[in-house]
Amino acid sequence: MLRIGVTGLMASGKTEVARRFEELGARIVEGDALGWEVLADPEVRRGIGAAFGPSVLSADGSVDRRALGRIVFGDASELERLNALVQPLLERRVREALESTRGEDVVVLDAALLGAWNLAEELDGVVIVEAPVEIRLARLEAARGFPEAEARLRIEGQRLPPVRGARRTWRILNGGSRAVLLRRADEVWEEIERLRSEAPRG
Repeated sequence: MLRIGVTGLMASGKTEVARRFEELGARIVEGDALGWEVLADPEVRRGIGAAFGPSVLSADGSVDRRALGRIVFGDASELERLNALVQPLLERRVREALESTRGEDVVVLDAALLGAWNLAEELDGVVIVEAPVEIRLARLEAARGFPEAEARLRIEGQRLPPVRGARRTWRILNGGSRAVLLRRADEVWEEIERLRSEAPRG
């Protein structure tokens, strides 16, 4: 079994690459989906409400991610405070999800926060998806309906630790069309398949 991480900054196209790998046969572990689960955890919700105030909670008590984002992406210290509340449980959930995939040929972890979890050295390789800032801004505005100022705040406020210790690293520059991105993803997949065929069984 191979475990491959796919990471990148907001609106870089990392999830598009991960979904392509899924189409080609990989089992996907979605970091963002696990993040939603963690934000729904009662203890985490209470901690976020206490730390950031009632404005970040919806009427039903759930976390308003957009309201929370306006706070944490504009202030690095607030982002650190949020990470301290969320990251321990999120990393545990990610590790549990990876453990549950034993027996799959190729497992892909789609996660922006890969570098924060010290997981890279436990993976067989990491795909880093990159895109120019202005292209990422345009994608974020189009995909999520953010006004330019809010999109820029989020992109400029995102700070990801570097991925260290990966056994193998691929970089995909996503500065063109979707077709070009998928073609590059297919090329990386061919290398992943070669690694899988060479890996010892068991």
